[in-house]
Amino acid sequence: MLSLPLSDLAATLRLQDQNRSVRAALDAAGKELATGQLADVRTATRGDLAPIFGIDAALQRIEVRGQGLAMAAARADAAQLALGTAQEAAGNLALDLSAAVSRGDPVSTSALQAGAAGVLETVVNLLNSSFGGRSLFSGAAQDGPALAPSQQLLDEISALVAAAPDAAAARSAIDGYFAPGGGFETGIYLGATTDAAAVELGDGARLDYLPRADDTALRDLLRGLATIAAAPEAASAADRAELIGDGAQVLLAAGDGATRMRAALGSAQQRIADAADAAEAESNALGRSRNDLVGVDQYEAATRFAALEGQLQSLYTVTARLSGLTLTNFLR
Repeated sequence: MLSLPLSDLAATLRLQDQNRSVRAALDAAGKELATGQLADVRTATRGDLAPIFGIDAALQRIEVRGQGLAMAAARADAAQLALGTAQEAAGNLALDLSAAVSRGDPVSTSALQAGAAGVLETVVNLLNSSFGGRSLFSGAAQDGPALAPSQQLLDEISALVAAAPDAAAARSAIDGYFAPGGGFETGIYLGATTDAAAVELGDGARLDYLPRADDTALRDLLRGLATIAAAPEAASAADRAELIGDGAQVLLAAGDGATRMRAALGSAQQRIADAADAAEAESNALGRSRNDLVGVDQYEAATRFAALEGQLQSLYTVTARLSGLTLTNFLR
């Protein structure tokens, strides 16, 4: 029996169907090669997508937590740098001034005292530091500075010293100014009385890590500097010398408190770093679990993609030859 070949139209249609089928398979293989996971996840999981959805949700939560930890680490680093610089500036002044007073060197004492206002301004500016548009030392009120300008503080302390009959009275007035409810809290500290938002460490644990500018150690640092800077307003030379010596001693004691504060911040930095490492490890483990469910072997995906690409190229060649086939060309 004579076997009749397919008509040109039927052959063309069959080739078009094959082209579409191979192209779809090639697109799926390309997607798998690019993403590293099966293109048809539903079929791979037999319609049970709950494990995939659960892993994806957990990965999203870890990503959000990781972003918070990264921001907290950067803010803690900036705060540590500011505190260290402030402590060093105030500590150097305290040591040099104490040494000058002890050896009875009025020239050096006077020169160091004159520089106290500049150190006070430096410390205030450092405590007004911000990171990412958010104040570091103002507690929950992170959209503004922690402290009023240093000149305002110096003017108010100078007024207290000028009004006092002697050094003892001036010292008492200054202590009251920096005590709870005093002028420092009502006019100089501009931040909140609650801490900045805590960072999530994982497993429900949260960590308050940023100190506030109204902390006792920092308050004493400012008190010592302001006392020294305002000493020239005292009633007598003896009172001035006494206030300078008192301010230097306050600064030395405040340095110990600042060291403890920075140590606590350092511990917080380590906990944040540990939490970030744990989050990364958890994310990697979940990624491996997800890959076990819907992942593909990259080598196999590349081999399949190349084979389909060759098959599609062959179909294009056959289609092109078929489209150019005419009776005249056949009879040549």
